[in-house]
Amino acid sequence: MSGKVFEYQTPYGRFETWDEKPAFDIVHTHQVHGIEIASKDEANTETKADGIIFSESEFQGEILAIKTADCMPILITGESKTIFLHAGWKGLSIGILNHPLIKQIKPQYAFIGPSIHSCCFEVSDDFHHHFSGSPYFENSGGKYFFNLQAEAYAQLQNQFPELRIEIAPQCTCCDNTFHSYRRDKTTNRNWNIFIKG
Repeated sequence: MSGKVFEYQTPYGRFETWDEKPAFDIVHTHQVHGIEIASKDEANTETKADGIIFSESEFQGEILAIKTADCMPILITGESKTIFLHAGWKGLSIGILNHPLIKQIKPQYAFIGPSIHSCCFEVSDDFHHHFSGSPYFENSGGKYFFNLQAEAYAQLQNQFPELRIEIAPQCTCCDNTFHSYRRDKTTNRNWNIFIKG
């Protein structure tokens, strides 16, 4: 693997996934499966945050990145600002999509990039308490699977009924094009980047 493995043109800019760090300057943070969102100026490899918020006026050609290996990279664009998030099951369960900054930007569009889908995200019985009452558990052959994308979609739609949401169909665990921790226990990461315009 080497280079760009996924590309999608959103209404607000180009979303790309690379299987290695691209050879150009990138703004990213030290992701910790939490709910903190840093400003673009705060974002660096020492900043512990799972999201970056920026306005169009702050965007001076920099490229922002969210690193994943099965978790969801989520781009949320509002009236004047954009938030780029790293959201796995831990982030979803502790409310990263309920962060007050998301409401403040008045979201108009969201894109959920390549990530592990329910076909591969098998969970144990005790996982249920993280999403008590969620209808997005699936039982197949006596095994439980969880649909992260459906849960994220529902959380966003419950708050913002008019929000347009798109979901990439690629499962990072099924598709060997992507790095997958569930599949390979890899330390490698998919570099999901956003290029404005």
